[in-house]
Amino acid sequence: MANIGYLPRQDFAAQRTSPADSLIRSVLIAAVFLSLWISFRPFAPLDEPIEVTDAGNLVNQLGYTTLFVLLAAWNMAHQPQRLLLLVRPVLIATLFWFALSVATSWDPAVSARRLVFACVTIGIAGMVLLVPKSPRHFADVLAVVVLIVLAACYLGVLLVPTLSIHQASDVLEPELAGDWRGVFGHKNEASAAMVLFVFIGIFVARIRSLGLGAIIVMLALPFLFFTHSKTAMAALPLTLIVSVIMARVTKPRNGIMVALGLLVALNLLSIGSIYIPPIRAVTEAIMPDATFTGRTEIWKFAIDHVLQRPITGYGFATFWGTEQVVYGMSGATWANTASHAHNGFVDLALTTGIPGSALVTLWLIVLPLFDYYRAPETPDSADLKMLFLRICLLAAYESCFETIFTQLGSLWLILIAAAFGLRYLAVSRVSR
Repeated sequence: MANIGYLPRQDFAAQRTSPADSLIRSVLIAAVFLSLWISFRPFAPLDEPIEVTDAGNLVNQLGYTTLFVLLAAWNMAHQPQRLLLLVRPVLIATLFWFALSVATSWDPAVSARRLVFACVTIGIAGMVLLVPKSPRHFADVLAVVVLIVLAACYLGVLLVPTLSIHQASDVLEPELAGDWRGVFGHKNEASAAMVLFVFIGIFVARIRSLGLGAIIVMLALPFLFFTHSKTAMAALPLTLIVSVIMARVTKPRNGIMVALGLLVALNLLSIGSIYIPPIRAVTEAIMPDATFTGRTEIWKFAIDHVLQRPITGYGFATFWGTEQVVYGMSGATWANTASHAHNGFVDLALTTGIPGSALVTLWLIVLPLFDYYRAPETPDSADLKMLFLRICLLAAYESCFETIFTQLGSLWLILIAAAFGLRYLAVSRVSR
């Protein structure tokens, strides 16, 4: 790998960097992560009418393209062959399947445009990890970025609450009134980001400064609470517990079985409750709301449509919010008005088919667990390795009830970066 330090063990030696080079690296990393978390349209109003449209977000497209070009230019001057470390059969197969789902999409033009955007985000995720000089440098920049985002979120709640707290006037989901979202477009995005910030705070505390890391954690936790996101608040301790178990077990097989076993169990508890009577009975006995706040109807609607096009799905990133779904499937259920399937794996099956969902799960969830154990346990990489593992685990468990890590966007990019990070660590060494 490169200087995070992703230097292939056999090929490259650590390089000294000048102050100017360090500044350029820091600005590039900060620009990427600030763009991801603050976005190119922070504090978006949610009381404006929603239009069913195939038009893309021009600001987003220009912003991400600019980041891609800047990172590509930097990497071209800094051993671009290191990016080849990311090329593995599962990535090639996944991209091929995405392209096939575009060809068979019920709206090929929209799917094609979104696949291009997905490729840009994949490129950004791989290239940004080659920019930091070392894990300590990475921690320094992340700490600054996270504190800026947290400050913006709290200031938004204080100064412009109508744009940082869900309101009863929101066009979609007015029932979320009172839930904090900060700079983010939805409380689920905000809550997932706050959990990520807790993990980053722990990383910073261990590798850079205990006090600075503690400040990040103490700022992120109250904001997470006021998002009132049950999924994120449950996923936080689950992820921490599983990551500690994986770090402590003597046999990698046992750690992987624990992580994947919990993932299967959560999906059985949720989606399984629709189709398996004994599980439904257990769910009704232990859950105050056995419908998971209305998710069961959405899951059934989504799975029914997966079964109609199980191989290639309805087209890459093309189902929810389309005219065919919003207007063509109305009447029998309200679920057609949902914005996503509330399950990332089902959502991927809807758009890319069951094989597409399986390939993405293998690429971004399963193989990174193996890479975690393949990466050497050294003082230079241990905490970075744990950060990436926790991001992958969080995405896996959140995806049993939400789709924020599997839909095109900032959290999808961060999940890809974490999976790439574990891949880099498994095949390279870290520079100090």
